[in-house]
Amino acid sequence: MQVQTTSEDEKGLTVEITGEDYSLAEIVHHELLEEKSVTFAGVLPPHPLIKKLVLKVRAQRIKPEKAFANSVERATKTTQELFSSMKKALGGGAD
Repeated sequence: MQVQTTSEDEKGLTVEITGEDYSLAEIVHHELLEEKSVTFAGVLPPHPLIKKLVLKVRAQRIKPEKAFANSVERATKTTQELFSSMKKALGGGAD
């Protein structure tokens, strides 16, 4: 996975992720929309043959980089909780 960021201005950020599936962008997008300081979060539709995701973020009262980092952190926590719950439901045998 390769991540590249471009600041549009102090309130806008574009993040390009190469080598990952579209579903990863949707998880982060969902978390960005939960962030109260985010005024816009969008995922550009990818080309079907190119594994490159583009997320755009606009925020106020917080740097968009911080909003993005917060969202990725929450997505990671939620995914870990899901994994733990799944292991318990399967009797601890998810290895």
